[in-house]
Amino acid sequence: MSEASYGDPPHKPGLFSHASAWLAALLGYLRARLELAGLESREAAIHGAVVLGLVVGALVLLVFGYFFFCFALVFLVAELFDDDKAWIWVTIGMAFLHFGGAVALGLWAKAKLKKPIFPATLDELRKDQQWLTSKTGK
Repeated sequence: MSEASYGDPPHKPGLFSHASAWLAALLGYLRARLELAGLESREAAIHGAVVLGLVVGALVLLVFGYFFFCFALVFLVAELFDDDKAWIWVTIGMAFLHFGGAVALGLWAKAKLKKPIFPATLDELRKDQQWLTSKTGK
């Protein structure tokens, strides 16, 4: 075979020659597109990792900020009471407040889990199942 590239027309006319040239051009096109997709996927992965790192960092800072805010609030409320041990009781109250919030959110999530996620799809699947059982006689 000659030193023809993928895009060169075949030297011998014929169906097989045309088909092989077309297949070679198609494969060259697909290879170029896959190389481009590979480059873009690597760039997208790096971009996604950077965004994920920034979000995780923001969440960590948010959690620490929330803890420091709660500590400051405990000591500010404890300062309103004229007692050296008031901060202990205010801290326990803050803990119970958070536990109560966690229980409330857990119960809310449990109630949300009882609701079917895809009711229309499940209804259609039930109809299909009833139709199939009526057709098969089982």
